[in-house]
Amino acid sequence: MKVKSFLDIINIMKTLELKKTDRALVLVAHPDDETIWMGGTLFQNLQTDWTIFSLCRKSDNDRKPKFDNVCAFYGARGIITDLDDEDKLSTEKTIPIIQELVEEEIGREKFDYIFTHGANGEYGHPRHIGVYLAVKLLIKNKRLNIKNVLCFNYKKYREEENGLIDMRAKPDSDFLLELGKNDINRKKKIIAEMYGYSYNGIDVNLCPKTEAFKILR
Repeated sequence: MKVKSFLDIINIMKTLELKKTDRALVLVAHPDDETIWMGGTLFQNLQTDWTIFSLCRKSDNDRKPKFDNVCAFYGARGIITDLDDEDKLSTEKTIPIIQELVEEEIGREKFDYIFTHGANGEYGHPRHIGVYLAVKLLIKNKRLNIKNVLCFNYKKYREEENGLIDMRAKPDSDFLLELGKNDINRKKKIIAEMYGYSYNGIDVNLCPKTEAFKILR
């Protein structure tokens, strides 16, 4: 049996179709995660009722107002809290804190979709992993009123000597969105010009060209 190439896999993957009536929650660790990992999905579904929830950096006088501006750009409701982002807490210790923050801010609010970090934390970030584990427990214990749970599904393809990381969609993704040049550039422009990072820096260059999601089962 001939093994399918990655391009073949992309061609047979489902396209995620969000409706105007859908309510979708993006739950991430940091301001800018929403754009790096799924900015193209946000661009292409501006008609959807979005809530973007960043668990870290509420007290950051630089990043918090930038996050607010980006949420306004997407036409999304923004929520931001102050989860430790200085690695003072282990991943395990953040899990109950994340659960509590999510329940305090979201409660039993009904959403058609939640988008959040993957099991590998994309490139292994401990706060990303903590968010994934907390969401998994909240769903398992029926603490959230959400129909569909989708996790970012990327892997670190390589890391350059200058620290730049090449992130790519994993072949086992349930949904893939291959971005055109304009959408890739729009993502990078938000990270550079709205969040204030260098065009040659790590954050801008994390932006994957194909956005990938896996259903949490």
